[in-house]
Amino acid sequence: MDAVNLPIQVISVCSADGQLQPLRFRFEDESHAMHTVNVLEVVDVRAVTYVGIEAFRFLCKAEEGGMRHLFELNYAVRAHRWNLLRRIY
Repeated sequence: MDAVNLPIQVISVCSADGQLQPLRFRFEDESHAMHTVNVLEVVDVRAVTYVGIEAFRFLCKAEEGGMRHLFELNYAVRAHRWNLLRRIY
């Protein structure tokens, strides 16, 4: 799973100043197995606008199945939806 665009379930926290931070997410793979991923650190957050759609991109260090990976998550503001864009490594 390198470059995918999967809808995911996310547990996140919103700080008092309005900053959003993902804590944990889960997704279903091709074989319909559920994977839970714990976010260890948010490395970078960027506000992006693509074709008029406002979103935030999160680059996260996370742990899945005992291994650490770097994931890129997308949060679409108006749709209130999270997507897993890709696992970088």
